[in-house]
Amino acid sequence: MKLHLAFVGVATLLVGSALYAQSGKQPDQEFRRLAQSHSNADEHQKLAAHYTAHAIEHENDAKVHEELANQYEKSEPKLTGESRHYAAHSREAAEALRALAKIHQELAKEHGAKK
Repeated sequence: MKLHLAFVGVATLLVGSALYAQSGKQPDQEFRRLAQSHSNADEHQKLAAHYTAHAIEHENDAKVHEELANQYEKSEPKLTGESRHYAAHSREAAEALRALAKIHQELAKEHGAKK
């Protein structure tokens, strides 16, 4: 029963986080277009929002897999190590995405100052 409640909590976190993160994400085709052109402040802001939203997804994924690892310690110990390993990679990806977002925010300011 406790394991079931934990999975329900994890699912709720995933759905809420995904909805929030989607607000800044660009469709793949638009993202690629912006990533290739990024010629003005507005495009850099859109890219920063995209990377921030993607970072949020990875941060939430890391949280979910840490929670699962805690549950796996009690129910399926063999899954614990790889779940934590995946969580660590998700945190690392989120950090890189936040760094990209920060750079695009700085570039947006630079482009805005040139006007």
